[in-house]
Amino acid sequence: MDAGRTLPPPKKFAAELEVFAIKCLKEWKDEFGKDFTAEFEFVFKYLNKYKKIDFESMTVRSVAEARLLEEREQRQRILNEEKLKKIESHLNELEPELLTAAQTLETCLELLIPTPEEFFIPEAEQQSTAPLGLAKPSLFKSPVDDLENKNASYRETGAINPAAVVSVTLKPDFRKRVKKTEDNSAIIESIEEQVKLISGKYLPKLKQWLQDIAKMPNENLLKRTIELKQRLTDLMIRENKITYYEDDDECSSDSDMEVVPAVSADDLLLAQCSRAESTIDDTAHASNAEPGKAEDREKNSGCYNDRAIQVPKLPFDVDLYHWEDEELTAPRILPTNQDGHSFWTSNSVLDTDCDGIVQPGGSANLRTRVIEFTGKFERVQRQCRAPLPSGKLCPREDRFKCPFHGRIVSRDELGRIINPENEILSEKVIKPSKPDWQDPQLLRDIQRETGVDLTMPVKGSRKKKKKDLNLTNLKKELDTPRARLEKKVFKKSSVKKVAQILDSMDQRKFRDKFGDQFNYVHDTA
Repeated sequence: MDAGRTLPPPKKFAAELEVFAIKCLKEWKDEFGKDFTAEFEFVFKYLNKYKKIDFESMTVRSVAEARLLEEREQRQRILNEEKLKKIESHLNELEPELLTAAQTLETCLELLIPTPEEFFIPEAEQQSTAPLGLAKPSLFKSPVDDLENKNASYRETGAINPAAVVSVTLKPDFRKRVKKTEDNSAIIESIEEQVKLISGKYLPKLKQWLQDIAKMPNENLLKRTIELKQRLTDLMIRENKITYYEDDDECSSDSDMEVVPAVSADDLLLAQCSRAESTIDDTAHASNAEPGKAEDREKNSGCYNDRAIQVPKLPFDVDLYHWEDEELTAPRILPTNQDGHSFWTSNSVLDTDCDGIVQPGGSANLRTRVIEFTGKFERVQRQCRAPLPSGKLCPREDRFKCPFHGRIVSRDELGRIINPENEILSEKVIKPSKPDWQDPQLLRDIQRETGVDLTMPVKGSRKKKKKDLNLTNLKKELDTPRARLEKKVFKKSSVKKVAQILDSMDQRKFRDKFGDQFNYVHDTA
């Protein structure tokens, strides 16, 4: 239990032993501490204060760890106090503006929609007794006469009995509707300004301060901030229940509004075409004697059938325009804007050759039509299925040839070739592991006669280690992976090939998108 002396390894069992020892001491105190209260209290205070034993968390801290923990808590306490002072100063500066905005919003809401508490409704006065000089009415009166007399008094005086009670039931989601007029336009503008100020500035700051204050013990500041936030929140809820409108036509309940589903342009076009086709059929039945007119009406309707929409057509192009023109001259282009800025300037081409630049390809381009056809991708349906050394089958899905096992042929579940002809072809493709002229007896005879060893090195055998001369191989230093890749990538033929591919892609893109514009039709590169 001495913090200055550590327990022997392993650390896991040492930590478990510490916890077990502290647990035993605590149980011992709980069981026998009633008879020796003073002694146990003294011992436990000594262990907690000087030996840094925490009986709550079941841990033993060293003096250095306890000092570090105390210093960390002290620094955190100082930081919290500084943060609280900063928040309090900001709150003191912002509170007058906040209260002014809240009071302004509350006043505007009361002016816009007064509350029932602002109206004075006197209570029902006790009915005074009749004067003594008046004669007493008869004791027998019908209820019909009483009702007629009451209605007559209402019609004569216009006063409603204040003792009458009218019960009104409002829905929980009831929203007040206010019409915008010239009289209340200034009040509504002031309400919108205060709402924007409160929701965008004051409420976010108060919420952030509440999160920071909740981590620190300061009840007065916390209570003060909560009250301000609650007041602003109540005002915002009260304002959100108001709906503004301008015209009487728009003043209708939400239940009267019909939800119109969104309809795409394609659906509208199909519906229009179907209606047009139905009208065309009706007119065709009505006038069978005039088929030509019916066809004209069908053409002028502007609707296409599904087959015409699905199949794109290019009926006329430049190649058909110049197809029978025998004496066709190559077109020329007048280049402009060579400097790359937005101003038109004179160029050197027009000074030397007024006809411009001849289009690359000559007149053949005017008789040629290029149609890109990508075709349809067909997925590979079979695998190589050649037996592997591990006992499995090759899972590669190549179309014609596997890079490891050659031509792909039909095989059974065990990887054996089904067609005998394919098996003969595969045997021819497989090269022998060792040529015939590598016979050991023949090689020894050749070496004895000529003195030259023609034995092929065994694959995977270790080569003889060259003698180290302590010299730097400059070629080896320059032969890095980066240099080898640069030699392949930046090869003249490779760069030329990539440039041609990129140019063809750009030309195809410009022709597809901007083929109707003069600047992109002719390639001047």
